[in-house]
Amino acid sequence: MNLKDIRRAVADYMRSEGCSCCRASDDHEYYTRVLAKLLRVPIYSDGSGYDFGKFESKKPVREP
Repeated sequence: MNLKDIRRAVADYMRSEGCSCCRASDDHEYYTRVLAKLLRVPIYSDGSGYDFGKFESKKPVREP
């Protein structure tokens, strides 16, 4: 794993997000798995997804 791989995975994931009307759902799921693997994010015990929340900032989100 290197910065180039992480940067590409994040960029691909962000592109897959799109807006609600044009989200690339298959790409979104694929790049979620790619990022989880690169960042060693554990999968939930029930297999429903990845526990990114374990690593999120605990700071409140700023208002615009």
